[in-house]
Amino acid sequence: MFDTIAGLPVHILVIHAVVAFAPLAALLAIGYAVRPAWRRVLRWPVALLAVATGVGGFVAAESGEALERRLVGAGVGGETLDLIHEHAEAGDLARTVCLAFAAIALVAVLWLLRPGRGGVIGLLVAAILVIASVAVTAAVLIAGHKGSTAVWSQTISGTN
Repeated sequence: MFDTIAGLPVHILVIHAVVAFAPLAALLAIGYAVRPAWRRVLRWPVALLAVATGVGGFVAAESGEALERRLVGAGVGGETLDLIHEHAEAGDLARTVCLAFAAIALVAVLWLLRPGRGGVIGLLVAAILVIASVAVTAAVLIAGHKGSTAVWSQTISGTN
């Protein structure tokens, strides 16, 4: 299920969505957290992008594992395999952070927009949402960088 679509690795197709949605969701979530006046407008975009980030992170990690198995089966080894393993570890962390961000963002959207909710609890939830937003952006950037390194470092440096 997470291996290929029309002969292309699912991972390659899905990672672009995660790389686009996670930072966008994080940016909107930070705006939602720090600007109460924007909450009504940002409620549904934050919720939908958070869900897309969580689902995308999960599918990217699962499809990455399928691609890793395919590459190992095809005889990829050496330094490239080491880079793939580093990327896979970062991808596992990114999956967890994407899912946590989605949950935190949904709780924040449901909690902070309710009448009568605010005060210290509201500030705490807003702070947690900002931290989760920074974390998801960092996790996706690190995993993406390690993946790009695994794919392109030897091609760009001219070694095989």
